[in-house]
Order: sequence, then structure tokens, then C-alpha cells
Amino acid sequence: MRPRARTPVRLWLLLASLIIGPTPAAYANGRHAAPLILHALPGAERAEVRIELLSRDDEPSKHVEIFWTQPKGTGPWPLVIFLHGHQDGSATPGGKAFVDYGVLDDAATRGYVGVAVSQPGYGRSEGPADFMGPVTQRAVEQVIEHFRAQSFVRPDRVALEGVSRGAIVAGLVATHDTRIRAMVLISGAYDLPTLFGSNPGPRPAALSRSMVDEMRSDIAKETDGSANALRERSVLATASRIRTPALIVNGAKDDRTDPEQARALAQAIQANGVFARALIYPDYGHAIPYDVREREVRPFLDQYLR
Repeated sequence: MRPRARTPVRLWLLLASLIIGPTPAAYANGRHAAPLILHALPGAERAEVRIELLSRDDEPSKHVEIFWTQPKGTGPWPLVIFLHGHQDGSATPGGKAFVDYGVLDDAATRGYVGVAVSQPGYGRSEGPADFMGPVTQRAVEQVIEHFRAQSFVRPDRVALEGVSRGAIVAGLVATHDTRIRAMVLISGAYDLPTLFGSNPGPRPAALSRSMVDEMRSDIAKETDGSANALRERSVLATASRIRTPALIVNGAKDDRTDPEQARALAQAIQANGVFARALIYPDYGHAIPYDVREREVRPFLDQYLR
């Protein structure tokens, strides 16, 4: 059955929820390697979405869930890895959020292999979650390695696009892998001790106290709670290693991050002799509508992946 057309308001709300994490009701279980066809974004053709569970190389009894599409034809094509943000609830969609909203369809239509990763602790990727830590980073790196080895992927044309937590993971992966061709970081926090540490620095006025408390609770649950754990998950702390061109997107009214950190990260990457741009939307907070940001994201990715 074809989905009903959505009004612009409903579409905006649907896409905005991709930023902050979809509700558990959006999730439907799929079978290993089973095709899944869903569609939400207007203008993108339907694509067959494959679901796989990859055994983790650090703990083979556990798996990383991935959803992926490819364009029509034989390739090889560039690869875009999509990384979701935090999702509440006991049953979370993980990478399936990007399927439900047609993002993978859109990638295939544009000539990219699109892969959405369920981070450990989300979707059907076994946890526990480690607050963007080494287990999560390694899971994403393993997915990249898996697809670089495929004949239909151009191994030198790999990009990362992350939202919120996913933006932090993407930035951290880029500090390890200088072959990443481009990255788009959306609504991320890149200096965690300053925002959420025990001795925080100046915080933006828009950052809500309740959000700080919630983040500190997550940090306590998913890490050992030490200052070192926050530093190890702060992209700015290791930005000198980044050799990947970056588009860093934030809303000026974000109540969860500090847009000044987006600017600082762009400057740190530029200091490495690499292109980076901080794009701050004055009228938006943590949720930046997909169609708004795509006006900048699409030409940026096309420039580095074509």
C-alpha cells in the first residue's frame, strides 16, 4: 500500500523527529537480510532496503545492525554512512529511523550507497551503549571496512553524516580514519567537559538545566563517569588529527549543545589545512528540518564524493 501524502506541517514534524530521536512506535522488527521498502521523502524513488546483522569483531556474539540501499546499476558508487542520535525507550528504531523517513531512498536516488547504522544499545545492535565511546566507534569503523571491501563501493569516496550523538561519533571516527572523504556533523557537542563536566565552563543561555542533568545521567550510566571519559569522547580534544573536510551544522537556539563549539571545531579543522565550515541557523534549535539543511548538505557531499 502506498503511503498517503503528508501535509507540509506533518512532513516537517516527521523530519524534525529524526534529529531528536523517533519514538519507539516508529520501529518495526525486520529479519536478517530481509528487503524492506518504505518511503517518506517526496522526490526520492523507492529503493530496496537491505537489513543485515554484522558480527562485531570485538565481541563476535554481538551484532551491529545496518540498513542499506544502493542505486540502480552496477556501480561502484560513493558511500554515505548515516548515524542517528539518542533515542528514548526500551525498543528503539536505531538506524531504521533513516529508512522510515526515506533518507536512504534519497541517497540511492542521488547515486550513493546509503548505510544507516544502529549504534550499540539501539535497534537490534546489542549493547550496552557506551556514550559514543570506543565500542560505538569501533562498530562504525567495522561497517565502513565491510563496505569498502564491496565491489559496488568506491573505497576512496566514503562520507559520514551524523545527527546529535551521531555527529560526535562521526567526528571521533574521522580522528582515526584519515581516508574519510567528507563528513556532515549536525547538532553535536564537541567539548563535553565544558558542557557536562563536574567543573563546566561558561554555558550558552539556551542550554537547559534539565538537559544538562539528563546528559549527566546518561554519562553516569554509560561510562565510568570520569573526566577522562568525557575528554576521550570530545572531538575538539583530538581535532588536530582530522584530515576530513567538514560541514558542521547547528541551530543558534539549540538547548542541548553550544553552537560556539561548532565554530571552534571548524576552526580547529581549518588549522590542519583542511576545509571546514560551521553553518549556524539562527531560527532553529536542536531540530533542524531536513529540507532546510539539505540545501547545504547536498552540494557539499557532491563536491567531495563525485
